[in-house]
Amino acid sequence: MADQAAEPRARIAYVLGQFPSVSETFILREICALQKLGFNITILSMQPGAELVHDSARPLLGQTRYRPHPLSWPSISALFTAVLHKPFGYLSALWMALSYAIREPAAVRELISAFLVACYFVVTIPPGQMRHIHAHFATYPSTVGLLLAEMLGVGFSMSCHARDIFTDQAKLMRAKIDGAEFVTVCTDYGADRLQRMHAMLNSEKLKVIRHGIDFTEFVPGPHREHRVPLIVSVGRLIEKKGFPILLRAVALIAAEGIDFELAIIGEGPQREELEQLVNGLALTDRVHLPGAQSEDELIALYRIADVFALTPIVAEDGDRDGLPNVIIEAMAADIPVVATAVGAVGELVVHEETGLLAQPGNARQIAECIERALVDRDLRSRLVARVSFLGVCRDESGFCILHMS
Repeated sequence: MADQAAEPRARIAYVLGQFPSVSETFILREICALQKLGFNITILSMQPGAELVHDSARPLLGQTRYRPHPLSWPSISALFTAVLHKPFGYLSALWMALSYAIREPAAVRELISAFLVACYFVVTIPPGQMRHIHAHFATYPSTVGLLLAEMLGVGFSMSCHARDIFTDQAKLMRAKIDGAEFVTVCTDYGADRLQRMHAMLNSEKLKVIRHGIDFTEFVPGPHREHRVPLIVSVGRLIEKKGFPILLRAVALIAAEGIDFELAIIGEGPQREELEQLVNGLALTDRVHLPGAQSEDELIALYRIADVFALTPIVAEDGDRDGLPNVIIEAMAADIPVVATAVGAVGELVVHEETGLLAQPGNARQIAECIERALVDRDLRSRLVARVSFLGVCRDESGFCILHMS
């Protein structure tokens, strides 16, 4: 009986593009929460993370298996030995890959690579560790997950997020939706988009599961005064985050003689452009770009923040944010939020109720919202109080979840 009690509720393989990942903390939290519920999780990562910035990811490294290069000897040899491990599943997955390649020639290269990866995991990981395959993002990880599940004869599911919903980057979507037992998305906006693009995705298969955070990590502490009012923004330095617009907005505030500092936390390909813009707008004494920071460092920054600002836009390729998790974190830390009405942001940031909302790309309107949040203490207090009532609910375990009316 003791052995039965210790048996995990289920053994799930999570297929991820990268682990650990600075910008995908929500996946790490999901895995940790499932483990607390008794699930056994094996992480299958397509590439290693560049840096370990979350302490909670450290224990999971021993449960993580990384894909070898598709043309490496371990990968090529697994192509021939996987058939001995799962002969019927191997042939079924091979037929699946061939049939999908005929239907969607643009996906041939991805299918070949994914089939090699699936063979490698079948050979190197005990099948009992992979009773169900769940992939995050409907792009390459889901292609691997779909073929791996077929090879093992187990269930497959996937979570969709942003780029895989709003751009054409995700291939074989019809096949993945058909093959999935369920598909999750974290916002109503994303769910609506998926259903409009893929009519065969019915409401029974599509599940809206909102992201949550561990309240014990972000419990509001005593606010420590910074030498000047501090605005904090967090995100990858990429086009869809709209950081150039945010810089232009704070330049307008600076021109009015209002004292403040802005810290943009994150790293990415736009760094050089943003640094040049900071110099061009004469904001070098006010704006700081310290790069990516650990969760502990970010929480410490929240303790002294007066306003959280995030001003996403729709990128040229159609990519956009769903509902950035950093907004949820800021609200849980009792920081008033200024944001732009892109994607599903409006599902949580309701203008004048749970935050201040501006139109995307409108630097002057963003500046007005930030200025109000900086100078009006009563407004900040009302927004924080309203969030506690409507937006973020803390359950008995201390876990924060979103409640939408």
